[in-house]
Amino acid sequence: MATEVLSASAVVVGASAPDQTAAIDLVGSILVAEGCVTPDYVTEMRERERIVSTYLGNGIALPHGTNEARSAVLRTGLAVAQFPEGVPWGEEPAYLVIGLAATSEEHIEVLSRLANILGDEELCRRLATTPDAAEIHRTLTADGVAPPGNGHPPKNDEIVATVTITNPAGLHARPAATLVDRIRGFDAEIVIEANGRRANARSMTALLSLGAAVGDGVRVVARGPGADGATDAVIAVLTNRPEA
Repeated sequence: MATEVLSASAVVVGASAPDQTAAIDLVGSILVAEGCVTPDYVTEMRERERIVSTYLGNGIALPHGTNEARSAVLRTGLAVAQFPEGVPWGEEPAYLVIGLAATSEEHIEVLSRLANILGDEELCRRLATTPDAAEIHRTLTADGVAPPGNGHPPKNDEIVATVTITNPAGLHARPAATLVDRIRGFDAEIVIEANGRRANARSMTALLSLGAAVGDGVRVVARGPGADGATDAVIAVLTNRPEA
């Protein structure tokens, strides 16, 4: 990820906040100071959080504005605030809060790169406590290598479906969160393959790492007693079809 997207001055360590709204306001104010957004965008970041949680797991939250806030984005950028004591974020504490502002489809690439890094649990623990802002900056701006895909011929007990994403948001944070929620009640193992990568459909971070955008073809592989229903639920989200 280019340093133009995350500047060294946009990383703060040792911060504290009583709640997620205060944490969002902090990273939002950094985005404003960095010339990434107008103040209106921060309001939409709070609104997005009211609609759906942006908590990714591993102590990471990724607040960002609603689709309607695109006009308040001046350039793509990130702001990072570290909270060593944690900030309540739903049922989990967030230790690293990353504010995101992105234009057009740039957010998909940014999310994919972040998700690949932040899927490393041990690395996330280190970033949550390091007193060195430069370490966080180096880690998040380093060029990562995408993991190889693990596509394989379907087994006899697997259901495989191929679908083109028509959801306008692709597998951005909100559809990914919706997908994870929709399949929660199905007794099945579900994997989504896209862009040469393979992700556990129950992990929002893994889904974001696919970098899947509208128009991309994906492969849904499911097995288990609830495989049929789970596959239908996944396809409904990917194609923006109302829940049955």
